[in-house]
Amino acid sequence: MSYASLLWEGVDWDLFDFVGVDHYMSIKIKDKYIETLRPSFEHKKPVVVTEFGFRTYKGADTSTEGMAGDIMDYKSVFLHHLPVVGLFVRQKLKGTYERDETMQARELVSQLRTLDDAGVEGAFIMTFIAPTTPFDNDPKYDLDMASYSLVKSYSKGKRGTTYSDMTWEPKEAFKAVASYYALKKS
Repeated sequence: MSYASLLWEGVDWDLFDFVGVDHYMSIKIKDKYIETLRPSFEHKKPVVVTEFGFRTYKGADTSTEGMAGDIMDYKSVFLHHLPVVGLFVRQKLKGTYERDETMQARELVSQLRTLDDAGVEGAFIMTFIAPTTPFDNDPKYDLDMASYSLVKSYSKGKRGTTYSDMTWEPKEAFKAVASYYALKKS
């Protein structure tokens, strides 16, 4: 049996096979990231980071904003989902952001190394794909920048080039994580 907790939850880990913790890196805790994870090891069970990741915009690694949706314009998201009105409203970001796949890839691999060095049994990146936040060439509408996904998804049936039968394309993060584990294996 498993459970994915937040660090401050008081969980009776005796009931579970491993300690599962969602643990995102942020500028607020970067210097004490592993220190905040240490109590999870006191239960004498394997520790798994059940959720972590980085968004795909320049500065996301130093942002003090919360989760991915914080850069979304929720008024446009709400209106887009209304019947009829939604046909005329396009979802967008709430500010001006610059796409930075290199940063996302670098930070994910760095965090994987940090977690491996700390002795965690496993780590789950949040998330493989986020079809509700598709990529767009226009940064104003590039909802993928708000996503933690390893691949950018396309809308309206557009297909990727790497896997032409899929409606997504690997980001640099996808390739960096694959390379990290390929090197670890060898």
